[in-house]
Amino acid sequence: METRCVRWMSDIKLLMNRIKQLSYFEVVVELYEPVQFKGVIPFDLEITGNVVVAQVLANSYDEAEHKLLTFLFEGERDV
Repeated sequence: METRCVRWMSDIKLLMNRIKQLSYFEVVVELYEPVQFKGVIPFDLEITGNVVVAQVLANSYDEAEHKLLTFLFEGERDV
């Protein structure tokens, strides 16, 4: 039982450290095909013509870009 509690506390510390390191990244993507949104958009998003500018909360620019591209082009809403 004690080992499980120690593991749980370790997981909580890892999660808290990840949260503390989050930052907003501005990601710019050019659209080559129209996209349609339904429901909640998890980013501060601005679309001008075929250019999307989004503020994405992530640990790195690469992660932010991946989240936006996944949302836009793969239709996954759990970003």
